[in-house]
Formats: sequence, C-alpha cells, structure tokens
Amino acid sequence: MRLRVVILVYLALFVAELSWSGVTPLIPSYVEQYDLSDLQGGMVLSVASLGILVASVPASIVTRRITPRTLTLASMAVITVAGMGMAVAPGYWSIVAARFVFGLGFGILYVSMAVWLDDAAGNESARVLALTTAIVGVSATISPAYAGWVAERYGLSAPFVGLAIITALIFVLLLFDRSGTGLRKDPAPPARDLARAVTSDPGLATMLLLTTAAAVVWMTSDLLVPLRLDENGYDASDIGIAFSVSAVVFVIASAVTARRADRWARPGIAAGATAALAIATALPAILLGVPVILVFLFGASVTTGIIVALTYPFGLQAVERGAVTVAVMSALANIIWALSGMAGPTVGGAFAEWAGDRAAFAVLALVCVLVALYVVRRARSVQIAAP
Repeated sequence: MRLRVVILVYLALFVAELSWSGVTPLIPSYVEQYDLSDLQGGMVLSVASLGILVASVPASIVTRRITPRTLTLASMAVITVAGMGMAVAPGYWSIVAARFVFGLGFGILYVSMAVWLDDAAGNESARVLALTTAIVGVSATISPAYAGWVAERYGLSAPFVGLAIITALIFVLLLFDRSGTGLRKDPAPPARDLARAVTSDPGLATMLLLTTAAAVVWMTSDLLVPLRLDENGYDASDIGIAFSVSAVVFVIASAVTARRADRWARPGIAAGATAALAIATALPAILLGVPVILVFLFGASVTTGIIVALTYPFGLQAVERGAVTVAVMSALANIIWALSGMAGPTVGGAFAEWAGDRAAFAVLALVCVLVALYVVRRARSVQIAAP
C-alpha cells in the first residue's frame, strides 16, 4: 500500500468535505443577511449538490481516457477556484454560482479519489475505502464549529477562502507524487449493463438503498435542524457546536463499523440500523423542543455512521462480481447524495414551510422504514434463490 498517497488523498477529501458541510451552520446567517426565504436559503445548500450531480456520471465515464490522478488534481483546482470565488462574491446569486462550481469539483473528486485509493491501497482496498466514511465524519466534526467561528469574526466567505488555500497546498504535494499510482484507466460499463446491475445485483442495490436513506435524512436535516435551533435562540456558533458534537458520535460509529465492515456488511444489520434511524427521525415529528431535536441529531449520527460505513463494502461486492467498476460505484453513490442534497433543502424546505417541519420529519422517517423493509425483503429473496 502506498501510504503517502493514501494520506494525501484522504487530506484532499477531508478539506473538500469541510467546504461541503461547513455551510450548514451559516444558513440562518445567509437568510438574515440577504432576506431570504427558507427555500432560497436551502438553495445555498442544494446548488452544490446540483454541481455534484452534473459532474459525477461524466467523471466516471471519462476514466476510460483520463487517469484518476489527473481527474483528482483537476477537481482540486476547481475547488480552489470556487473557494476563492466566495471572497469576491458581491451578492446572493454570486455565492450560489460559487457553490455550484464547488459542487462540480467535489463531484469529480469523489469519483476519482475512490479509484486512486483503490489503486494505491492494493489488497487493503476495502478497508481504505470504508475508512473514507470516518474521514468524512472527522471533517464533519470540525467543519460546523470552524465555519461558524471563522464566519462570525471574518465574514461568511472567510471559511471557504481559507480552505481553498489549503486545497492548493495539497494539490502541489500530489502534483509532485511519483508513486506511479492513479494511472490506471478504468472503463465504465455500457449503460444497459449498468442499469441491469443496479436492479439485479444485491450488493449494489443494497448500497444504493442505504445511501438513499442516509442521504435523504441528512441533507434535509441540514436545513431543518439549524432552523429549529435558531428559532430557540441558538446562534451560528451554538449550531456549529451541536453539529460538531453529533459528528463525533458519527465518527465513532463509522470507525467501529469500518473495522468490522467485512463481517457487518449483511442485509439484516443494515436493515436494523435503518429502522433505528427511522425511530430517531420520528421523534422530532412527534415532539417539539431543543432536547428532542438534539436527541434526533445524536441518534441519527449513530445510525447513519453505521449505514454509510457499510455502503462501500456492499458496493465492492458488486465490483468483485464485475457488475460495476469502482468509479461507477462511486458515481452512483454521488448521484444519490446529489439528488438528496438538491431535494432535501429545497423540496424539504418548501414542504416544511407549507406543512411544518414536524410533517417533514415524518416523511423522512417513512422513507427510512420503506428502505429497511425493502432491504430485508430483498435479502430473503436472495437467500431463497441461492440454493
């Protein structure tokens, strides 16, 4: 395993995730500063997801002609430009544009870094890819507190400009890497084969369902939780601390799961974690108050930490069977996160304005219940067909 490359790619993912999740505690500040509706505030979150959606599939397709190393470096350059663009953004729509450009870079990075890590890790690929969940979790632990603290002292754009500078430094270190990894071109399967794999391969289908449950809950909660806390007197720093503490719980749960990913990548465990997420999500639909929303935040952190850590191991089962490549597997997960990132803050925000956030949490809980039931049913059908 090329440890130096793995660490640098982890750092690139870590810093990009800081920019991705660091915007969450700033949403109330954007709403107040630019006199936005909840729907417009949600656009600051969702527009980056649109960029991810636009970039993910093309990034997985061009791996047949462009190496993952080149794609990773290009994505980091785009992320750097987007972060610097926040410094010169004169208004709301300029910020939206900068976040869209960031999403393009982030979408490419998530696809290309998975392929580069798979190449650099060798026989340790499953564990290295599973640990990306913990890397994301650590970043989520730091980013809300970091973004809230820096924004209150230096302005709303300052957190992203600082991260752009760090991204540029990591770019230089990776540019001069001479390990010989990340040069493998990985052709994507034809569209017909890919569609067949999504619907028929049990590992890939389970991965996508689990990703859907976790992504829909978190992307919508990134808007609903800060707004409810803001209504109860929490400022940006307080919201950032709450999210950081919950992220610590996520990191612990995901790290423990990643160490046991080979044994825990079973439909029964995945369905149980998804059902527990449904229970946690139902609480703020039934009860009001800060204690309830914090219980949800921490309960969802445990359950999604388990769920997300299991997604790559389930996906790698499909890779081992030749159903998909690592790049396509990562791109499919990206698409779900992107769609959830778009629909969660925008549709979720609009629905919460119309029916109230309690109804929105109830819908999220129902989604988790349906996913858990489908995973269990699919697991039983596979077991019956196996003999």
